[in-house]
Amino acid sequence: MNFIKLAAVSVVLSVTTACSSSFDDQKDNAENRKSGLVIPAGFSDPKKSREYDLPKVKASADVEGEVTSPTTVLVIFEGSWIDLEDKHPAKIKVEKPELVEDFPTFIDQGIQSYAEQNNLTLTKNSTGYRIEHLIQEDDGYWFFEDLVDVESFAYNLVVNMKPHGRSGEIYIDMLNYEKLSSDLAPNHVASYRKEALAVQSLNDVMLELDYIYRVKLLKERASLDITLSLVKNVSGNYVISTQQDMKYVWSQIDSIIEDMGFDIDDSDEDLHIFDVTYSKSNDSFWNRLFNSDHSGKLDIEPGKYEVVLSSSTTGIHISFRSKKGSFLDQASMEKLFEIMMQIVKEDEAEL
Repeated sequence: MNFIKLAAVSVVLSVTTACSSSFDDQKDNAENRKSGLVIPAGFSDPKKSREYDLPKVKASADVEGEVTSPTTVLVIFEGSWIDLEDKHPAKIKVEKPELVEDFPTFIDQGIQSYAEQNNLTLTKNSTGYRIEHLIQEDDGYWFFEDLVDVESFAYNLVVNMKPHGRSGEIYIDMLNYEKLSSDLAPNHVASYRKEALAVQSLNDVMLELDYIYRVKLLKERASLDITLSLVKNVSGNYVISTQQDMKYVWSQIDSIIEDMGFDIDDSDEDLHIFDVTYSKSNDSFWNRLFNSDHSGKLDIEPGKYEVVLSSSTTGIHISFRSKKGSFLDQASMEKLFEIMMQIVKEDEAEL
């Protein structure tokens, strides 16, 4: 009987204790929710390592404006190249191209042409040239448009040639830079803008040298393509000979005939004959306006002539003769050949 009472008391005590413990846990949880989760000192995130954390530092730039990469020096002119080990931002190496005989003089002519084309102030000095450059832009609309000064800068264009004159280097050292219009000038850091303008100017110089050389190259090739020569035909008369084929010569010769001052009255493609009329040149305004510079320069009698193309064993012959069949004499043909060569070279015709 006592055993049963003891068991009952134990059960009651256990239930009471459990209820009390559960009540205490709920009370602690409520207090924790009110106070928040406490993270131990030295930890910001329990799951994140602090091994790669970077220290907080203060940094500020001492420049204003947009920072951009400067222009790149371009290899434009034949024989030029860039020394990658040279840290100068605006320098290029140059070597004499095949068709240039006096390289230093060629470079000087190119720089002079560059300055003239861009209306620059150029002064020779001991190392090369001092160049002053003013950049202007149109601002406004229509009749209210004005030419505004945007930027100005000056630089030394240094040409350092080897003693033998076949190679060297060209580079630009900036002297000063000024932004004249904050609205129109690029919003770049001054140091970067100076470097970009130096590189751009060097590229423009090399572009001008390349242009002059290509013109020279075209003239050289044109002279190689011209096969015209003054010869005698089998009858002993002076004619102009070309190695081009008949069809091509026929397609080209009419404009050349007109440039020499002949008016084409009629033509026969089957017989390869032009009926022409020659008139002496006069120095009137209308004649200079509408006629070629070579028109009427031949010392032959005005009148009717024939220009005949014929095949021979030595090429295509171009003969000039009167309507009666008389060929032009040697002196007249020599003058005619000289004028024709000038026209062909100017027109870059391949005769």
